[in-house]
Amino acid sequence: MKPFGPKDNTAPGAMTNVSYTAIPGGAKFSYTLPLDEDLSYVKAEYMVDGVKKSVVSSQYKAELKVEGLPDKKEYQVDLYCVDKSNNQSQPVHLTIIPEESPVKVMRESLKVKVDFGGFKIDYQNPSQSELSIYFLRQDTVAKKMVFYQARVFSQVQGTYQVVGLPNETNKFQVFVRDRFGNTSSTLEFEDKPWREEYLDKSKFKYVGKPNVVDDDDWYSWMGRPQNLWDDVVGEWNFAQTGPDGKYPHYFCIDLGDTVPIGRILFQQRLGNGNVFNYDCIRHFEVYGTAKLPTVNYASPLEGWTKLNDKTFEVIRPSGRKPGEPATTEDIQAATKGIMFTIDTPFPRPEIRYIRFKFIDSFTQSNMALLGELSFWAQWK
Repeated sequence: MKPFGPKDNTAPGAMTNVSYTAIPGGAKFSYTLPLDEDLSYVKAEYMVDGVKKSVVSSQYKAELKVEGLPDKKEYQVDLYCVDKSNNQSQPVHLTIIPEESPVKVMRESLKVKVDFGGFKIDYQNPSQSELSIYFLRQDTVAKKMVFYQARVFSQVQGTYQVVGLPNETNKFQVFVRDRFGNTSSTLEFEDKPWREEYLDKSKFKYVGKPNVVDDDDWYSWMGRPQNLWDDVVGEWNFAQTGPDGKYPHYFCIDLGDTVPIGRILFQQRLGNGNVFNYDCIRHFEVYGTAKLPTVNYASPLEGWTKLNDKTFEVIRPSGRKPGEPATTEDIQAATKGIMFTIDTPFPRPEIRYIRFKFIDSFTQSNMALLGELSFWAQWK
């Protein structure tokens, strides 16, 4: 590294009053810095599985954090003060024992339950670390495990929903990985997902007035209803109501087949500033019918069966407020979509027409905006 100032050969003094606090998978060090005027930064060096690693902290901070330690055991950490000529002080040696790695904590918490078209994986992540859960399935031809999908999670607890798998007995694996490359042991199991079928979007048709009560113009700006089932999810592919409307907004689709709807994938208009923000819908309800009822303007939902018990809510994974920058988890969730499961008991009604009642948006605007809708039918 090139020196920041005039070259000298005088090493800075070592830090004093050094102590540490164990954290999940690491340690947080505090200390007193020397008074050297050309002090540049503080550095920690340590070994993980035979590989030398280092982390630095500014001269303006009196603390440094080491993370990514995979085991709850002793680690030797050497702390140095470094000046602008890259001279290093004498090391301060500390032996630390971190708290249990977040990877291991999450792995031990995993509970897998069979579900429609896949599985629900419950997890605990008390440190709120950014961790990925990987899901693998056996290739039934090659008879080897292959990657299926992965998701990043940073909430204290939650459920990872794996879908799209056939109604067949197979072998599966799950493991956890952190941003430092540490991986957990593998959870292996064999099971058979319940039957679920993805609906063919080529059969979908928009149903507007006079067939249903609908005062909304879903062709506002660049939007059009057909964008919601063209399998194109992006910043410039969406449906949107006009600025003169007001909530609740309604939207109706002819699915083309009469089936028991069990799951809905809700996808927003993408773009870091758009997701979980502005006109993106926040709360909604879903209704269905096998045959369109007679239109009643005084009671727009007369003749429709409500499919969900509790009102659905689009929840931002990071918990940040509208307008605050999107996190990696926010962007990933918006890109993959938010999955909603119909929560009324079986047998579920077989419907051909599905109708949405959009209740509000993230910023309480008058417009409703969304990017794509997908549906699955379920049999139990």
